[in-house]
Amino acid sequence: MRQLFTISILLTIALLETSLFADSPSDNSAADNWLAMGQELAKADAAASKAPSASTKPASAPAADLAAGQRYVPWRNRYGPAYPGEFWTSFGRDGKEFLPIMWDNTKATVTNPLSLVCIGLAGASGIAINASGADDKVADHYERHGSQLNTFWDSVGDAGGNPGTHFAIAGAAYLATLAANDVGNYEKSKTMLHALALNGIVTEALKVAARTHSPNGDPLGWPSGHMSSSVCFATVLHEQYGPMVGVPAFAFAGYVGYERIDARNHDFSDVVSGAFLGLAIGHAVAQNSQARIAGMKLVPYVDPRGVAGVALVKDW
Repeated sequence: MRQLFTISILLTIALLETSLFADSPSDNSAADNWLAMGQELAKADAAASKAPSASTKPASAPAADLAAGQRYVPWRNRYGPAYPGEFWTSFGRDGKEFLPIMWDNTKATVTNPLSLVCIGLAGASGIAINASGADDKVADHYERHGSQLNTFWDSVGDAGGNPGTHFAIAGAAYLATLAANDVGNYEKSKTMLHALALNGIVTEALKVAARTHSPNGDPLGWPSGHMSSSVCFATVLHEQYGPMVGVPAFAFAGYVGYERIDARNHDFSDVVSGAFLGLAIGHAVAQNSQARIAGMKLVPYVDPRGVAGVALVKDW
């Protein structure tokens, strides 16, 4: 069916009945056509909302849908929880939709131009930095001078840049906003969880494939998981909330990268490649989420009271 989303510009076109249209017969005809189109849309929308039919409640609808008493809207066309006000039913639906959304975000990542450039840079920078001897020079520096950070500041970077910490923050935000039915922040937190999950999978896959040793002896050194997760986290925040939130998050991600090198948990190339990887995935997933929510059409609209204006329409 067609779902109407009226936006703030319900232009009160009472002037359809005023002298502005009375001056010209052709103008009257245009106004009548506009009203007629809007009235048909309004009638169809009102009828659909009053009496659920086979088109709005398929006979094969899952039991969870029927229990919630609401028509299920697929994730591609939905903004907010699957069942507003139904915490556990919406939570279960999000679990079922997790893998399809992950696959959709994977395709978005490998088709996003900026993300493809960053993925290429992640590989190329790792090879170039290592081949240039930069990793060896950094290692020699720390052998001569030792670490610059004390135990406390080292633990700040270690804990703050840990992917588990990022998942915990995003998960807590998701649960809180779902319970509060805070639609905007619910969507943002869910996007963050998907971005972190995809980033974690890709990072671990690359670690297993490359099998390079880090300075601390870890056989899965490249790329840095702390760095890729920190930059992914910062990138999604920047895309969602702007520079006031994004810039401090990027600054902390930079600190995490420095701490990884200073503590000799990673080589310089591990950190640089991790940063490019996190940027690629965070950007693609955030952009894909925004593109899914957008893409509506502007149409004439008349509500049942006869007030005319414009509306955003999306086909479901």
